Amino acid sequence: MQPSHGQRSITSGLEPYAGPWTLNEVAHLLKRTMFGATRSDMDHFLAMTPGQAVDALLLIDKTPPEPPLKDYTNKDILAGDPDLQIPIGQTWVDVFSPDANANAKRQESLRAWWMLNMVEQDRTIREKMTLFWQGHFVTSVNDVGNARFSYRYNALLRAQATGNFKALTRAITLCPAMLNYLNGRYNTAGAPDENYARELQELFTLGKENVPNYTEEDVKTVARVL
Repeated sequence: MQPSHGQRSITSGLEPYAGPWTLNEVAHLLKRTMFGATRSDMDHFLAMTPGQAVDALLLIDKTPPEPPLKDYTNKDILAGDPDLQIPIGQTWVDVFSPDANANAKRQESLRAWWMLNMVEQDRTIREKMTLFWQGHFVTSVNDVGNARFSYRYNALLRAQATGNFKALTRAITLCPAMLNYLNGRYNTAGAPDENYARELQELFTLGKENVPNYTEEDVKTVARVL
């Protein structure tokens, strides 16, 4: 029977994997759960059973990485801006700055910091899932327009990378980065903005398949609720 539109054909069962467990299988697993792996990483998991390896990959350390640091100069930042008081090598995430140049420098700092976290990943699925959720509950640093908001958004995805989907969806709905990105800040009782309400149902939760699973009235109602 051919799967209908919007449905996936699943051929594997729920039985534990009992096939070969060599470097080839370990590499296959780590390519999908990490950003590649070193020989040391592969040897680490090869010494386990397949079940133990999966358990270890899913056992995520909830301790967040150190926040991004000020790795830029004060050139072109307006006199009197709070960012000027942050020494190079200290974090900027707790200091508000209204200066556009400072914010642009922070955005670059944030990008470099996130890339470093992926490169220096631990032996879990955490960083791969952080990127996965960024592609699902997508935002853009440039469109959000505030590096501190984007940092908090990234930290939220990492903290809830393998948690409850409903809890993550609720937290994303209240996240300042998402409120900026999908017009939540413009949504008022007198003039509901439907942008986030539509994306919430079409892209983030219910999907467009099956006719789809929501109506225009649902979009309007969610916007009013929010």
